[in-house]
Amino acid sequence: MKIFKTRGKLKVFLLFLLFSVISSFVGKLITSHEKDILFRLIISDVPENNIIYDESHEYVKLKIKGYGFNLAKFYFSKPELIISANKLNKTDNKFIWEKNKNFDEIKSSFDGSVDLLDINADSILFYFDEYATARKRIKTNLEINYAPGFDSFKKPIISNDSIKILGPKELLNKIKYIETEITKLENINSDIATDISLINPDYKNIILDFESINFKLDVDQFVEESISVPVNVVGSKDVKFTYFPKELNLKFFVNINDFKSLDSNEFKIECIFDENNNYLTPQIITAPKFVKNIRMSSNQIELVILE
Repeated sequence: MKIFKTRGKLKVFLLFLLFSVISSFVGKLITSHEKDILFRLIISDVPENNIIYDESHEYVKLKIKGYGFNLAKFYFSKPELIISANKLNKTDNKFIWEKNKNFDEIKSSFDGSVDLLDINADSILFYFDEYATARKRIKTNLEINYAPGFDSFKKPIISNDSIKILGPKELLNKIKYIETEITKLENINSDIATDISLINPDYKNIILDFESINFKLDVDQFVEESISVPVNVVGSKDVKFTYFPKELNLKFFVNINDFKSLDSNEFKIECIFDENNNYLTPQIITAPKFVKNIRMSSNQIELVILE
């Protein structure tokens, strides 16, 4: 019997508690309140050639009076306060909202269910810049690792080496180039044709003219070849001299399709005469365009002055 009496009392208690909560909730809904509510600022009617900066005001706190059920809507959604740029003073780089001039206009934008009492800012600044265009070079981030015996002997063909970008003038001046995404190609043994995406700079309101570039590169099989080339010493006056060695052996990679076209006369090695040095530094002056990775058998030539 005690158990049933206890349960009965508990039910009565819960009913009174529920009734109390409901009464309190209803009371708040039908009672007028003053509340400070944070509104997100939205500026409208901005001229097409202007862009609002990120450092402009983003939120403002408003003191609002109204019945609870009218204020409730501001808690269930993120309220926004829309301000027209047409109603604001404009300087060289900002729109200015001023409480003593623009408060009544905002107050009238609220319907009769709530009353705007105050805004916790005497002025609100919206910084802007003009849209402009600029052309920036494209920097490729491409790493190619060839399969053994393969390489490229020609320059790559890139669809675009620069790009037009649109954005605020101040931001455009900070951008030196537009980079591609890092792309690694492994074990390459055939021609390359691929699209490489561009990275939009870490700034808002920057628009790229296109999003990717096309990259093409001819890849060929190569052989390693060597050839003996005479060394010429130039720049001597009336000084008699001799030098050693008279020839240097060059090793290089050559495309197998161009191997038969090799001609030793297309290679030229020179040294600049300097009677104050016992050794001269040889330089490859000319070489066929279809060879690469040229190595000389020696990087110095011994000079002997004859009396």
